[in-house]
Amino acid sequence: MKMKKQEENSLYELNKTAEIYLIQGKLEEAIAACNQALEIVPDFPPIYKTLGNIFQKIGEIDKAKEWYLKAINQQPEWAEVHANLGSLYAQEQQWQLAIKYYQKAISIKPNVPGFYHNLGKIWQQIGKIELARDCQEQALSLETQTPRVSECLKAGKNLLENREIESAIELTPPSAKPDFQSTIKLHPSLQQKNSLYELKKKAELYLTQGKLEEAILACNQVLEIEPNFPPIYKTLGNIFHKMGEIDKAKEWYLKAINKQPEWAEVNANLGSLYAQEKQWQLAIKSYQEAIGIKPNVPSFYRNLGKIWQQIGKKELARDCQEQALSLEA
Repeated sequence: MKMKKQEENSLYELNKTAEIYLIQGKLEEAIAACNQALEIVPDFPPIYKTLGNIFQKIGEIDKAKEWYLKAINQQPEWAEVHANLGSLYAQEQQWQLAIKYYQKAISIKPNVPGFYHNLGKIWQQIGKIELARDCQEQALSLETQTPRVSECLKAGKNLLENREIESAIELTPPSAKPDFQSTIKLHPSLQQKNSLYELKKKAELYLTQGKLEEAILACNQVLEIEPNFPPIYKTLGNIFHKMGEIDKAKEWYLKAINKQPEWAEVNANLGSLYAQEKQWQLAIKSYQEAIGIKPNVPSFYRNLGKIWQQIGKKELARDCQEQALSLEA
C-alpha cells in the first residue's frame, strides 16, 4: 500500500530527529525517535540505516549489522549502507566480508573517494600492498580534481599564493592529509594556516560539547593570529546561534559570505536565522542562494518548503518537499 505524503513526511522528520540525537550523543532519545517511526510504518529503510548507525555508535556491532542488512534487503543499491557494513566487518577483522561490501559499494557509487580509501586500508591489513596502493591512488584521483588541492598535494613543487593555500587547506580531504602534511613542513606559511584550522576544529568540538565559552576562546585565539579568516566567522556564527544571540550570529555569517559569497551552508544558516525572526523574504532569498550554489542538499529544500508553508504558498512548499524527498531517496 502506498504511503501517504503526510505520513512519509512525518517519518522523514522522525528520522532527522533521530539523526540529530545521534550527533548529540543522546542515544536513548535517538532510539526512541526511531521506534516512533517504526510504530507508524515498520517497513521504512531510512530508519533501519539510522538504527544501524546508532548501534554502531553504541558498539553493539551485531545489532548494527542486523539493521544495515535489513536496509539493504529493502534497498540493495544503497552504497553507503554496504560501506557501513564493510566498516563493521573490518572492525571484526572479517576481511573477506569487509572487502565484499566495499566492492559492492564501489560498484554502485564508483566516485566516492572514502570507499576506495577504506578498502585500501583493508588491503593494507592483509598484506595486499599493490591493491592498497591502487585504491589510495583512485581515492586521491577523485579527491584532487579541484586544481588548488591538486597543486597543494604536489608536496612543495610550487609555492602557492596565500589565498590558494587557504583554499587548499580547507578543501584537503582526509585521505590526502599525509601528503598535505608533507607540504606544510616545506612552507612556513602553510604551518600557520594549518594551526588555524586545528584551533577551528577545537572550537567546533567545544561547540558540539556545549562548552560555548571555551569555543569562543578558541575562536578568539584564531582571530588574534589571523583576523581575516572566514572559516572562523562561520564557527562564531554557529556558536552565537546556539546561544540564541541571533544578531551576533547574523553578523558573523554575513562577514563569512562577504568574503566567500559561494558558501552554501552559511547562506542556509542565515536563512534559518531570518526564518526564526519571521523575516520571510530574507529567509527565502538566503535559502534560494544556498540552493543555487549547492542544488543537491535535501535539507535546503525541506527548510525552504517550511518557509513557503508559513506564508501560505502551499504549491511551492509541496514542490520543495518533493524535491527533498527525491534527493533523499
